[in-house]
Amino acid sequence: MLYKYCKERGVAHKRISKLIVATGAAEVPKLDMLLRNAKENGVDDLQLMEGSEAMEMEPELRCLKALLSPSTGIIDSHSLMLSLLADAENLGTTVSYNTAVISAHVGSEGLELHVCESKELQNCHVESHVNSQIVLLPKLVINSAGLSAVPLAKQFCGLDQAFVPTPHYARGCYFTLSQTKSPFRRLIYPLPEDGGIGVHVTIDMNGLVRFGPDVEWISDGGKDHVSCFLNKFDYSVNPNRCSVFYPVVRKYFPNLKDGSLEPGYSGIRPKLSGPGQPPSDFVIQGWDVHGIPGLVNLFGIESPGLTSSLAIAEHIVSKYL
Repeated sequence: MLYKYCKERGVAHKRISKLIVATGAAEVPKLDMLLRNAKENGVDDLQLMEGSEAMEMEPELRCLKALLSPSTGIIDSHSLMLSLLADAENLGTTVSYNTAVISAHVGSEGLELHVCESKELQNCHVESHVNSQIVLLPKLVINSAGLSAVPLAKQFCGLDQAFVPTPHYARGCYFTLSQTKSPFRRLIYPLPEDGGIGVHVTIDMNGLVRFGPDVEWISDGGKDHVSCFLNKFDYSVNPNRCSVFYPVVRKYFPNLKDGSLEPGYSGIRPKLSGPGQPPSDFVIQGWDVHGIPGLVNLFGIESPGLTSSLAIAEHIVSKYL
């Protein structure tokens, strides 16, 4: 769906493929498991290959075996979002910026959303009450607030909190390769790790190479909803974290030179599973689950949600509209 949309709208993208690599004998069974999972989920174009084949495709790579994903690609994500915004506005959508939904409750006429300007939250203490400036009576609410989706759902009076999962937040840092020429033509992924998909090679539309993300659990990330609504997460990249990156990356890229990694950027994952727990899938939760007509919650939509955003929207429309 995304390739089709990008082609129709002129959003920059490239289908460059991806290699998922096993660098040790103990990792080979995990490749087999990924291949099985892919087939069960309708991905039928993955190809298992020997390390020699993969290294012929990518001479800087070192591995024992690999999975080739020929359908994987890269995209200008900001252009995609601008295109989606334009589509929405052309269909009559009004976007209310610098606005916060501070609470909601199920009233006699259905859902009521209590809204205020975001600046009203700036000087707000967690315990203090913020007065709503507008009350909306929507027919449909899709809570797709990302990092704030769970904290927002906790402010919904009348929603059984048994249906609201516990949030876990994990920072992921990227480091940029300082050399100008990319050592790889494809994306290179190690096997998934606890809390993430491993420090992998990502290439942007300009050919810039980054390694990441790692996993750094944030213990107090969801301590209060106001800080979450105002996005007061720490996105700084500690330059010292590169000491962890070098040995991890050199498992599949042994020619990585000392001093060639520079701090890039970071992101925060809105996870539903914590350290040592099996990874959680997306949660798309409607009134057939929680019983409140007109409310759809999207929980735990991590970075694959960008790739699958059109499919998620289609799923919600077909199931709930």
